Amino acid sequence: MNVSREKILTFSLIFLLFLILLSYFFINKFEKEKILAFEPISINLLTSVHPKLNWNFIPVKPKISVRPGEVIAVEYVVENLGTKETTGIATFAYFPSSFGSYINKINCFCYDAQTLKPNEKNKYSLVILLDPEVTKDSKTKSVKEVTIQFTFFDYKKYKEKS
Repeated sequence: MNVSREKILTFSLIFLLFLILLSYFFINKFEKEKILAFEPISINLLTSVHPKLNWNFIPVKPKISVRPGEVIAVEYVVENLGTKETTGIATFAYFPSSFGSYINKINCFCYDAQTLKPNEKNKYSLVILLDPEVTKDSKTKSVKEVTIQFTFFDYKKYKEKS
Protein backbone atom coordinates (compact mmCIF):
# COMPACT_ATOMS: atom_id res chain seq x y z
CA MET A 1 0.00 0.00 0.00
CA ASN A 2 1.43 3.27 -1.08
CA VAL A 3 0.43 6.30 1.05
CA SER A 4 1.32 9.64 -0.39
CA ARG A 5 3.21 12.29 1.50
CA GLU A 6 0.29 14.67 1.10
CA LYS A 7 -2.08 12.29 2.89
CA ILE A 8 0.40 11.82 5.74
CA LEU A 9 0.89 15.57 6.01
CA THR A 10 -2.88 16.20 5.94
CA PHE A 11 -3.49 13.57 8.62
CA SER A 12 -0.66 15.00 10.75
CA LEU A 13 -2.08 18.52 10.51
CA ILE A 14 -5.58 17.33 11.41
CA PHE A 15 -4.19 15.37 14.37
CA LEU A 16 -2.12 18.37 15.50
CA LEU A 17 -5.19 20.63 15.27
CA PHE A 18 -7.18 18.09 17.30
CA LEU A 19 -4.49 18.08 20.02
CA ILE A 20 -4.42 21.87 20.14
CA LEU A 21 -8.20 22.07 20.50
CA LEU A 22 -8.20 19.36 23.15
CA SER A 23 -5.47 21.05 25.19
CA TYR A 24 -7.29 24.41 24.86
CA PHE A 25 -10.48 22.82 26.21
CA PHE A 26 -8.73 21.25 29.22
CA ILE A 27 -6.72 24.37 30.05
CA ASN A 28 -9.88 26.50 29.97
CA LYS A 29 -11.81 23.99 32.05
CA PHE A 30 -9.17 23.88 34.78
CA GLU A 31 -8.65 27.64 34.74
CA LYS A 32 -12.40 28.20 35.18
CA GLU A 33 -12.46 25.74 38.10
CA LYS A 34 -9.48 27.48 39.67
CA ILE A 35 -11.19 30.87 39.32
CA LEU A 36 -14.43 29.46 40.78
CA ALA A 37 -12.49 28.16 43.78
CA PHE A 38 -11.49 31.71 44.66
CA GLU A 39 -14.71 33.55 43.87
CA PRO A 40 -16.32 34.84 47.05
CA ILE A 41 -19.64 33.46 48.22
CA SER A 42 -22.15 35.85 49.72
CA ILE A 43 -23.57 34.77 53.08
CA ASN A 44 -26.76 36.30 54.45
CA LEU A 45 -26.87 36.25 58.24
CA LEU A 46 -30.41 35.91 59.57
CA THR A 47 -31.30 35.94 63.25
CA SER A 48 -34.42 35.35 65.26
CA VAL A 49 -35.44 34.89 68.87
CA HIS A 50 -38.16 32.56 70.12
CA PRO A 51 -41.09 34.57 71.56
CA LYS A 52 -40.54 33.11 75.07
CA LEU A 53 -37.09 34.76 75.26
CA ASN A 54 -37.14 38.56 75.55
CA TRP A 55 -33.91 39.21 73.67
CA ASN A 56 -32.79 41.22 70.70
CA PHE A 57 -30.30 39.42 68.44
CA ILE A 58 -28.71 40.88 65.30
CA PRO A 59 -25.55 40.41 63.23
CA VAL A 60 -23.14 43.37 63.16
CA LYS A 61 -23.03 42.91 59.36
CA PRO A 62 -26.12 41.21 57.88
CA LYS A 63 -24.21 40.09 54.77
CA ILE A 64 -20.61 38.93 54.43
CA SER A 65 -18.46 37.73 51.59
CA VAL A 66 -16.27 34.65 52.10
CA ARG A 67 -13.81 32.96 49.78
CA PRO A 68 -13.51 29.16 49.84
CA GLY A 69 -10.64 28.25 52.17
CA GLU A 70 -10.98 31.47 54.15
CA VAL A 71 -11.47 31.67 57.92
CA ILE A 72 -13.68 34.56 58.99
CA ALA A 73 -15.08 35.88 62.27
CA VAL A 74 -18.67 37.07 62.40
CA GLU A 75 -20.00 39.19 65.27
CA TYR A 76 -23.51 39.32 66.65
CA VAL A 77 -25.00 41.71 69.20
CA VAL A 78 -27.34 40.18 71.76
CA GLU A 79 -29.34 42.11 74.35
CA ASN A 80 -31.65 41.02 77.16
CA LEU A 81 -34.67 43.31 76.90
CA GLY A 82 -36.34 41.76 79.95
CA THR A 83 -36.35 42.59 83.65
CA LYS A 84 -34.78 39.35 84.86
CA GLU A 85 -31.69 37.29 84.11
CA THR A 86 -32.35 34.77 81.33
CA THR A 87 -30.38 32.10 79.55
CA GLY A 88 -30.62 31.29 75.88
CA ILE A 89 -29.13 28.77 73.52
CA ALA A 90 -28.89 29.10 69.76
CA THR A 91 -29.62 26.63 67.00
CA PHE A 92 -28.72 27.14 63.38
CA ALA A 93 -29.76 26.20 59.86
CA TYR A 94 -28.25 26.61 56.40
CA PHE A 95 -30.01 27.39 53.15
CA PRO A 96 -29.42 25.61 50.87
CA SER A 97 -29.02 22.80 53.38
CA SER A 98 -26.41 21.01 51.22
CA PHE A 99 -24.06 23.90 51.97
CA GLY A 100 -24.00 23.11 55.71
CA SER A 101 -21.39 20.38 55.45
CA TYR A 102 -18.92 22.90 53.96
CA ILE A 103 -19.23 25.55 56.67
CA ASN A 104 -17.00 24.47 59.54
CA LYS A 105 -17.75 26.28 62.77
CA ILE A 106 -14.36 26.63 64.48
CA ASN A 107 -15.83 28.56 67.37
CA CYS A 108 -19.50 29.30 67.95
CA PHE A 109 -21.56 30.91 70.69
CA CYS A 110 -24.20 28.31 69.80
CA TYR A 111 -22.30 25.51 71.56
CA ASP A 112 -23.02 26.89 75.03
CA ALA A 113 -25.94 28.38 76.89
CA GLN A 114 -25.58 32.17 77.15
CA THR A 115 -26.81 34.10 80.19
CA LEU A 116 -27.63 37.80 80.18
CA LYS A 117 -28.67 40.01 83.08
CA PRO A 118 -31.59 42.45 82.61
CA ASN A 119 -30.74 45.06 79.95
CA GLU A 120 -27.29 43.51 79.46
CA LYS A 121 -25.86 43.71 75.96
CA ASN A 122 -23.05 41.47 74.73
CA LYS A 123 -21.22 40.54 71.53
CA TYR A 124 -20.96 36.91 70.50
CA SER A 125 -18.64 35.60 67.83
CA LEU A 126 -18.83 32.89 65.25
CA VAL A 127 -15.60 31.77 63.54
CA ILE A 128 -16.10 29.74 60.39
CA LEU A 129 -14.01 28.13 57.70
CA LEU A 130 -15.54 27.76 54.27
CA ASP A 131 -14.22 24.43 52.99
CA PRO A 132 -12.75 24.81 49.47
CA GLU A 133 -14.34 21.47 48.51
CA VAL A 134 -17.61 23.41 48.24
CA THR A 135 -16.52 24.41 44.72
CA LYS A 136 -16.21 20.77 43.62
CA ASP A 137 -19.54 19.35 44.82
CA SER A 138 -22.16 19.29 42.05
CA LYS A 139 -24.84 20.40 44.56
CA THR A 140 -22.90 23.46 45.76
CA LYS A 141 -20.33 24.51 43.17
CA SER A 142 -22.66 26.94 41.40
CA VAL A 143 -24.11 28.42 44.63
CA LYS A 144 -23.06 32.04 45.07
CA GLU A 145 -25.41 33.05 47.88
CA VAL A 146 -26.07 31.21 51.12
CA THR A 147 -28.05 31.94 54.26
CA ILE A 148 -27.11 31.02 57.81
CA GLN A 149 -29.91 31.46 60.31
CA PHE A 150 -29.44 31.39 64.07
CA THR A 151 -32.38 31.27 66.46
CA PHE A 152 -32.08 31.80 70.21
CA PHE A 153 -34.42 29.81 72.47
CA ASP A 154 -35.04 30.03 76.20
CA TYR A 155 -32.53 27.52 77.57
CA LYS A 156 -34.76 26.27 80.41
CA LYS A 157 -37.68 25.57 78.08
CA TYR A 158 -35.26 24.04 75.55
CA LYS A 159 -33.89 21.66 78.24
CA GLU A 160 -37.41 20.64 79.31
CA LYS A 161 -38.14 19.40 75.77
CA SER A 162 -34.80 17.56 75.38
